[in-house]
Amino acid sequence: MKRRLLLLISSALLLFGAVASWIASSYEAPAEAAKESKGERIADALAQDFERTKDLELGYPPTERLVDAFHQTVRRQQELAGTLDRGTIANPKFRERGPNNIGGRTRTILIDRNDPTGETVWAGGVSGGLWKTTNISAADPQWQKVDDFMQNLSIGHMAQDPNNPQVMYLGTGEGPTGIRGLGIFKTTDGGDTWDLLTSTLGGNFYFCNELFVHPVNGEVYSATTSGLYRSQNGGASWQKVLGAGLGASTDVMYDIAYASNGYILASSSNTLFRSTTGNPGSWEQITKSPVPSGMTRMEFSVCKQDPNIIYILGNLGGASNLYATVNGGQTWLVRAQPQNNNGSEFTNGQAWYDLEVTIDPFDCEHVIAGGVPLRSSSSGGFFWEPYGGGIHVDQHTVVFDEEVQGRIFHGNDGGVYQAQIELTSQTFSDKNQGYNVTQFYACALHPDAYSNYMLGGTQDNNSLQLDEFGIAPARSVWGGDGAFCHIDQNEPNIQLVSSQTANYGLSLDGGGNFAFGNDFNGSFISPSDYDNDANILYSQTGDGAFYRWSINTGAVDLVNIEGPGVPTNFNVTAIAVDPNVPNRIYLGTAGTSRIMRIDNAHTGDVVTAEVLAVFAGSCASIEVAPGDPDRILVTYSNYGLANNIFLSTDGGDTWAGCEGNDVLNNLPDMPVRWGIFNPDNHEQAMIATQLGVWTTEKLDGNNTVWIPPMPGRGTPLVRTDMLQYRMSDKIVLAATYGRGMFTTDVFADPTARLGETPQVHYVHSPLLFQGQYSLNADDYFWDFGDGTTSTEENVFHEYDELGTYQVSLTINGGQSSAEAPLKILPERPSPYQPGTAEYSGDFEGFDEHFGVHTFEGSSWERGQSNIVGKEGTVSGENVYVVGKDESSVLPNTHTVLYLPNFDLREAGIYEFSFYGKFDLDTGTDGFRVEYSKDGGQSWEILGNGVTQNWYNTFNGVLVNGAFPLNTYFFSKRVSQWTQFKLNISNLSGDSFVAFRFVCKADDVGISPGVAIDDVTITRYEGELVTRLQSFTGEFSGSTEVTLNWATQPEYFAKRFEIERSLNGKDFELVETVNATGGSTQIQQNYDYSEQAFLNLYFYRIKVISENVAADYYQEFYSPIVVVRRNTFEGVEVFKVFPNPFDTYVDMTFTEAVSDTLAYELYDASGKLLIKGQEAAEGITYFRIDMPPLAAGVYFLRLQIGEGQQETIRLLRM
Repeated sequence: MKRRLLLLISSALLLFGAVASWIASSYEAPAEAAKESKGERIADALAQDFERTKDLELGYPPTERLVDAFHQTVRRQQELAGTLDRGTIANPKFRERGPNNIGGRTRTILIDRNDPTGETVWAGGVSGGLWKTTNISAADPQWQKVDDFMQNLSIGHMAQDPNNPQVMYLGTGEGPTGIRGLGIFKTTDGGDTWDLLTSTLGGNFYFCNELFVHPVNGEVYSATTSGLYRSQNGGASWQKVLGAGLGASTDVMYDIAYASNGYILASSSNTLFRSTTGNPGSWEQITKSPVPSGMTRMEFSVCKQDPNIIYILGNLGGASNLYATVNGGQTWLVRAQPQNNNGSEFTNGQAWYDLEVTIDPFDCEHVIAGGVPLRSSSSGGFFWEPYGGGIHVDQHTVVFDEEVQGRIFHGNDGGVYQAQIELTSQTFSDKNQGYNVTQFYACALHPDAYSNYMLGGTQDNNSLQLDEFGIAPARSVWGGDGAFCHIDQNEPNIQLVSSQTANYGLSLDGGGNFAFGNDFNGSFISPSDYDNDANILYSQTGDGAFYRWSINTGAVDLVNIEGPGVPTNFNVTAIAVDPNVPNRIYLGTAGTSRIMRIDNAHTGDVVTAEVLAVFAGSCASIEVAPGDPDRILVTYSNYGLANNIFLSTDGGDTWAGCEGNDVLNNLPDMPVRWGIFNPDNHEQAMIATQLGVWTTEKLDGNNTVWIPPMPGRGTPLVRTDMLQYRMSDKIVLAATYGRGMFTTDVFADPTARLGETPQVHYVHSPLLFQGQYSLNADDYFWDFGDGTTSTEENVFHEYDELGTYQVSLTINGGQSSAEAPLKILPERPSPYQPGTAEYSGDFEGFDEHFGVHTFEGSSWERGQSNIVGKEGTVSGENVYVVGKDESSVLPNTHTVLYLPNFDLREAGIYEFSFYGKFDLDTGTDGFRVEYSKDGGQSWEILGNGVTQNWYNTFNGVLVNGAFPLNTYFFSKRVSQWTQFKLNISNLSGDSFVAFRFVCKADDVGISPGVAIDDVTITRYEGELVTRLQSFTGEFSGSTEVTLNWATQPEYFAKRFEIERSLNGKDFELVETVNATGGSTQIQQNYDYSEQAFLNLYFYRIKVISENVAADYYQEFYSPIVVVRRNTFEGVEVFKVFPNPFDTYVDMTFTEAVSDTLAYELYDASGKLLIKGQEAAEGITYFRIDMPPLAAGVYFLRLQIGEGQQETIRLLRM
């Protein structure tokens, strides 16, 4: 029996909560992992793969052989098409698993000018190939991979022919990192098909940094590490026009562009050239002092509006200053260096890797520079500002849309991002949903049958955690370049992830939190394996043979090896724990490769190894068959080997090469990076290769027949690094380097599963039934229980009558069946409250109105409980309570109570309420209310925030909280029945609005639970307008005025515009106060304060209500409020103007007048000229129109109500 973790390790769990928030938000490597810069890490990755894949005779990896390997694979696929049985190892079906929210290193983005809407965008990753979307502006663009072969290529740059946009060119290879390409591809049909230009095969086009098509003559230029090349015949042939011996001191060319004055500009590593013809010998150097001659990379940009303006940014051991010319290169100016927030240069010393500078085509002064972060300048580089909040680090390309001002695309190590720059705002959008070019080195599966939980280590993008069916999003759990990872197959709460050089993170809570474990100073991607029974990790190291880490005791031992045939120095490239013999491990090495077996590996600083075999190359994987310790499968990752696969059936005494060399057109010459047996038939195997996952029905030495992944079922033809399977359901997980992760159920027993199909739904609402959750299924038969059936794998079905139906699924002609009840709930009118027809929210009747679906643990039950914390009722005899007779909710409870579908189509002010009593472990146990507007097909949380009458918990730090991070819910203890209510007027206008209560608990199970009663939906019956109930103002201090106002009800209240006047007539806007929002029948109170130094002020409020969706708009003014100091008493005339007057006079008062206003006008002789009287109603301003009068002095006599008369002297000019 497996030993339990020691108290020492268990107590460490207390430490994990303290670091949970940091781990959850960490994206870059933790301090322990950040031992190298990104550039160094890239170099190490390339160096390691170089050594492990090189042809031993040539001394380098002949990656050009992939062209032949690809074509050989396609021919083999065509030969086998239609001949393979579905559901067998010869034809496994793989499902893509993601991640769908993380991209990968992207060096080229192109806006396709074949699409006048600008919605079609191309993107190329350094692995994962070429992708296209036709709806880039969507929140989640739909990306499509373009070509199977290109998934294995490093896409360097794209260019489109402006003369004929159906013609595009695609360069491969990544010059800065040394990842070789194959040459240049071309399309003449807008990207539907791509052909490799045979003229670019060979070393001159291995690294294409930039492509350019001349807008006038259509000539094509390629900036490579072998010089600048030009084709004048569409790529049929090429001529070197600039480089060493042709006007430049080096062959390394970086950037190329066209200026509107007719010049072609091109940069080498340290010089900028120009030419009007592009011919050899015509290139003129235009850089001069102060531009440094010691740059090792030069990026530049020329302004579209003024071709004489050019900016240069280079590598001088880091980013240089910006250099600018405004006269076409006659003179150059030094401008500011883009910097990090701490004042250091912004590439962190790796400008050779990530560097870009681009001028806005609409504004020559606006320039964006890319290093590790992005920086922007609106002053032509004199000053730089931070830019691109939320965009992934390590920038490679910045693309301005030349037809839409302010629209910008960014390509970096995280994929594709879009920016929209307006005069007063900047928005940045992640465009990586479905752009799956993630490069995985390793993977691990949770041991539970049907679990979707998996881990993976990736280049550039950390160690990732996925836990959803289908193509799922990922969460970063450990920084740096992700590497090997492990999940204990007996105690899955123990999980390990690592970054470069074997820097390990450990989780003891099932992956909720990872904290630093150990650093083993390994190779860049250091191999390791985990003993699930002994709880020991064995990891490669540069300090000795291997490290041994006991998770139980925390002990770490550096172990060396001795024994006959064991060399003094060796490089371990593969480690495997024998699943059959305790404490036995296997090591594989590189060079003159040994396969070594070590018994009793769990103890001692020096262990004895038995050399079982000596082969040539780098051992990539060792697999020992479960249940058969004598059967061992070994793979090698080098090109040019006679055998990349070896099998022993006698414990390593003898070996047979199993590449199938006697079989025509069999496995191509390419790396084989992993191998596993069929767990039920050890004669069969599956291997991970440079072109996807291959299988064999029989390991038979030189007669072994290997079957490639078949189109539409197998993996993409992409480098695949690792295969892992779990014994519970025999699922296999494949980690690809460039296309994410894939799973197959080919080894699984055929098992019908209804998956996540809910057990509760609604009438007249289509419900998706998904047979895809079944294992190893080839055909499907659905019986929906209402007399209808279907043979589709996934199918929508709709029920017209409420009731309970028995739904069944049968697969493979009856090999396996599954069934479950499905309760269909009704539609109900609103309001939904006591006294309305068939009101059932008190749970005293109408059981057909409610449904419960319990995924695990305790259930919602109708009745009442005697358990303290959830006992009793509010009314009647029944409530709904979780675990009615259980003292504590069961561990991992997930239960859902469904209410009917409600008709809220009538416009109104609605409120949802219920009574609750609960005792729940804070944060880890809880419940929330969700709503659906599509008949239960999708659900969203109802309410967002901790408020007095609604949710009381926000999950800000707990990865294993009842509900996800940054969400709200009910938790803690509410010991008395309490009414909770929420305004839901935002849902008015919808005829199908359903609600449900979702309760979840963690794996401990110590909380009593929750009960609810008396659910209601009320609707306000008054006039649907916003009403101002009060508005007052006063001097709240010697120099402060405070206004207070209240509304009831509010109907789509949007904002309040505060206006102030100093004379009672002329008002100005001084502040805008946002309304509470939405619609409510509850009084809402507001206030506003401002400094005030005068004696008298006039205020009014413009009340604005608006709902664009409902085409509703209302505005009105409040009465005017006068705020005055004690210097004024009663109602007095404040001002009369203009004076001198012409045709009228205005007057304002020290208080709003609601009385009779009498006036008389006399001339200087005392003659009455005009007389009038007005019944004023809350006015602060009054106008008297004057008759035609001669110039002179006049007297205006005023009386307000029964008050004293006032006389004002007026002058007519």
